Amino acid sequence: MLDLSKLKNVTQRGNKTIAACPACRVAGGDDKGNHLFINGTDGNGEYGCVAHEGDGAHRKEIFSYVGIPENRDFTPEEKRQWAADKRERKQAAHREYLRITEQEKLTTRIQEILERKLAPYLTNDWQADLWHSSPIRFDHPEALPHDFIRSLFKPDDILWMGETYDTGSPQHAANFKTCRDWLKLDTLPPRIAAGTFHQGGISRSKDSVKTSPFILLESDDLIGHKPSTPEERQQNKSLSSALIGYAQDKLGLTLRAVIDTGNKSLHAWYDRPPEAAMNAIRKMAAGLHIDQAILERCQSSPLRMPHCIHEKTNTPARLLYLNPI
Repeated sequence: MLDLSKLKNVTQRGNKTIAACPACRVAGGDDKGNHLFINGTDGNGEYGCVAHEGDGAHRKEIFSYVGIPENRDFTPEEKRQWAADKRERKQAAHREYLRITEQEKLTTRIQEILERKLAPYLTNDWQADLWHSSPIRFDHPEALPHDFIRSLFKPDDILWMGETYDTGSPQHAANFKTCRDWLKLDTLPPRIAAGTFHQGGISRSKDSVKTSPFILLESDDLIGHKPSTPEERQQNKSLSSALIGYAQDKLGLTLRAVIDTGNKSLHAWYDRPPEAAMNAIRKMAAGLHIDQAILERCQSSPLRMPHCIHEKTNTPARLLYLNPI
């Protein structure tokens, strides 16, 4: 049995106790304080160190620091304190169980409400539906990156394009060109910011943004969690296409482009609405699982171009819909 009062960083996780391993701490390890595990919540279960699994000598060292010999006689005060500590740990474990259970119920209810909202816009052929409803036909895939910027920006708009970290240094002035000049290149960079920029800049920071003509809606977890399998990624993108329809129908947004990122989400570009409508979208963003960081900072963020290769899947991003301004 271990004396929990002598341990540091004690937490209860279900029916298990986690704490700093005293033996590791003496040796200068376990900085995070979570190597020691004890089955149960009263210190009376089997225990061990995750950094020294199966190491009997290490377990003996732990016991030498915080163990309670079985033949030790406890004073009445120690017995009362032990009983009080046990009750408190049991109550704390029960409160944590109730909190987790209630959170799971709430998450399930929110997910059910979200899926009911999106249900009228769900379709088995969402990719084909976007493709066929696009005002521009994609007959020449190699031209799509050029078609993309030509359709959304004016010739004299200054655009940032490049790799993710091509910003902030003098050499990055080359990443800022007019749309007209970018179109002269045979191959365009893999990323673009959704805003236009002031002339002479070297940084795509928000202070360098001249106009913010678009907003971008994206959700990585419309299925209720981050997708981890190909099937879940497709399910998340199917719900994302439903969210696109919902945003057009219920929020009155004008869709300009849809890009399949090559992983688990769709990037939907919309005309930026008036500020009153933006505030309404901000209030709904969490409930609709919209990425709020991208919503607020897409004008200066390195977004994927149609041909951008996704680093996690080695799959190129694809343009599914394009509605010229």
